[in-house]
Amino acid sequence: MLNTAIARGVLMSAMIIVFGVFGIDKFLHPLSWIAWMPPWIDGLVGLSKSQWLMVTGASEIILASGLLFPKTIIRRIAAWGMTLHLCFILTQTGINDLFVRDLGLMLSAVALAILL
Repeated sequence: MLNTAIARGVLMSAMIIVFGVFGIDKFLHPLSWIAWMPPWIDGLVGLSKSQWLMVTGASEIILASGLLFPKTIIRRIAAWGMTLHLCFILTQTGINDLFVRDLGLMLSAVALAILL
């Protein structure tokens, strides 16, 4: 159906842009993001908060790139990966305006995974 294809395209584009831009920005402006890393992550498996920030940025770029692959299974894995990533973020933010934004993004990722 045309409407389903359009909805899938809009959701894919939105998630590629959000995850791609946020992932790249973590490398370009790490000082803007480092405060969002939870304190308990510092030293986890021997990585500093700064290193975890780079891991997070790289994973976001990889997930965004996964939606660009022509294989449906890769796209579906990327969408579910985005969902899991956002679930983790939601456990760390507390209930505030960012929680609401990230909840909307997570539900968008779920919808995209179902549509793929």
